[in-house]
Amino acid sequence: MESIPPIEYSITLILSTFGLFVLAAFLEIGGGYLVWKWLREKKTIVLAIVGGVILFIYGIVPTLQPSNFGRVYAAYGGIFVIVAIVWGLMIDKKRPDRYEIIGGIIVLIGATTIFYTPR
Repeated sequence: MESIPPIEYSITLILSTFGLFVLAAFLEIGGGYLVWKWLREKKTIVLAIVGGVILFIYGIVPTLQPSNFGRVYAAYGGIFVIVAIVWGLMIDKKRPDRYEIIGGIIVLIGATTIFYTPR
């Protein structure tokens, strides 16, 4: 098994990797949302196709991260949760309750620990 050399995290690298996590989350949630609209709300098949293309692009974005698959996806999960809560607030107009906020903080701490702790 090939090991990945340690990464020196600069502010630029942290911002770019975090940006990739956020981009991936918006692509996954946005693509899934379009498929949801098609299936659950009986919208046009065009939404499903566009959603599928967006989900395909989402699958590419994590490959741009400078770490291994498991670490990238473990950390991404925490960022996904935060973006999903924000999506619910902005798109579905659903204000998060205190448990969603507490859970979001917990997973964000976990994600940053997993991905940005020096090794």
